[in-house]
Amino acid sequence: MSKYEQDALLIYIVSDSIGETADRMLSATLSQFPKLTSVTVKKFSFIKSVEEFKNILTLAHEKQAIVVTTLVNPEFNAIGKAYADEVGLSYIDFMTGLIQVIESHTGMEACHESGALRKMDSDYFKRIEAIEYSVKYDDGKNFHNLSEADALIVGVSRTSKTPLSMYLANKGYKIANIPLVPESPIPESVYQEKNLRVIGLTASPEYIMNIRTERVKILGLTGQAEYNNLKRIKEELVYAEEVFNRLNATVINTEYKSIEESAFYIEKVLNKK
Repeated sequence: MSKYEQDALLIYIVSDSIGETADRMLSATLSQFPKLTSVTVKKFSFIKSVEEFKNILTLAHEKQAIVVTTLVNPEFNAIGKAYADEVGLSYIDFMTGLIQVIESHTGMEACHESGALRKMDSDYFKRIEAIEYSVKYDDGKNFHNLSEADALIVGVSRTSKTPLSMYLANKGYKIANIPLVPESPIPESVYQEKNLRVIGLTASPEYIMNIRTERVKILGLTGQAEYNNLKRIKEELVYAEEVFNRLNATVINTEYKSIEESAFYIEKVLNKK
């Protein structure tokens, strides 16, 4: 039996940025050791000073930890390698070797800029902003500044408003969604929003009733509920059609469609010039 089946393997991730590159590489590597069930990973992010870095190396040596780095600062890498060679510290530098090879092949010099990946990846920031917006505007939580939305999704309960909003947000779209309930009409200010692209979600009354009935069972409710009453659902859908017309919504039937399929049609609408 390996001693690491009894004792925890300790790994330090050290980075002058967030350290997500090393985190991913480490996860991929550890997946090759299914019997290694006891692993402790500590992450040291945004390391800026030599003193701070040396303290981490000293601690790693005392704790017999493996050190995994994604440092672009050549001085830090030289210090880390020299210390590891001196004391026998297990030390993996993910950046230096590949940077040197690419420099050799291209004749170009690396910029050695911390966090350059994130600065280059503008799509990442766009997705984060879209997700934050879509969470804030989920399920009718907020009706202000809807003009910032790439689209407003409206529909009765169980037509996949939230799953679609989050799926599209992960692709960089700011999506607001509002549930349509006859007794709680949406504010008039929503109808007055200019250039607001609106997607109306719908399905047959029977389809919605079946989904809501399953939802009622999951919640542990018994007896006939207004929520999954067919007559009530038909009334909600009539109201939804009125809202769709007032908002000039593009209507999509989500019945038996996957989130990906419905999102495909919504993206086609959003990408129209």
